[in-house]
Amino acid sequence: MPVVLIIREVEYAIRILAELYKSGSLPAAELSKRRNVPSPFIYRVLKKLEASGIVEIKRGPKGGYSLCRDCGELTMYDVINAFENTFLVIECMKEDYDCSNNRDMSCYLHNEFGRIQNILKKEFQRNSLEELIAEEELPSGTKNS
Repeated sequence: MPVVLIIREVEYAIRILAELYKSGSLPAAELSKRRNVPSPFIYRVLKKLEASGIVEIKRGPKGGYSLCRDCGELTMYDVINAFENTFLVIECMKEDYDCSNNRDMSCYLHNEFGRIQNILKKEFQRNSLEELIAEEELPSGTKNS
């Protein structure tokens, strides 16, 4: 059974944010259609993005969802945290976790998982969503430098 590090909702969220960045305010149904996000997920994803202050909703006939944070400042790490609250590669990395194998802070596995977690965190923080979205617009096989 494969282990998933990033849940599907995070992928949907990034696709939604890319569309809002390009198109401006849109209703949920239009976002769902344009970015191929299934209806059962679209509202759940948008609600979490709204709760974390990344998008806002305007109600009414000309309403819809729009960005309230700059994609030049947002990273994939910010989006992951909107869904997970904490980014952990293993449960024992929690601050308050009582690990019987690491009470004296000498567990080789804890240290290695911590090193890997720090690398992943830095990678998810490395590029802004704006930079990531720019990659989407390039022809296949080319890379933005």
